[in-house]
Amino acid sequence: MEKFKELLAEYGQFAIVIHLSLYVCTFAVFFMIIQFGMKDWLLGHIESLLGKEYAQAGTILLTMAATKLTQPLRLMLLIPLVPFLKNKWDERTGTHSE
Repeated sequence: MEKFKELLAEYGQFAIVIHLSLYVCTFAVFFMIIQFGMKDWLLGHIESLLGKEYAQAGTILLTMAATKLTQPLRLMLLIPLVPFLKNKWDERTGTHSE
């Protein structure tokens, strides 16, 4: 988490935009996977692990939980990705920040 704070301090809004983009992409992919194929399988496992009261969970709740579980992976991807994308952005726009 310390690296993420350093990333925000150095790259600011650019890091936030990339972070939110990764979040939205992850959320959308999980939503489609759960909605169009795995919902029954996933609900069966949730019922066996947590009980019947959680088996009524909707697609959005399941998607949020799956997205939250991938947060460490997204942060590990974000740390090298932001400087790389920022350099590419600066090269393309002709601006170089220090």
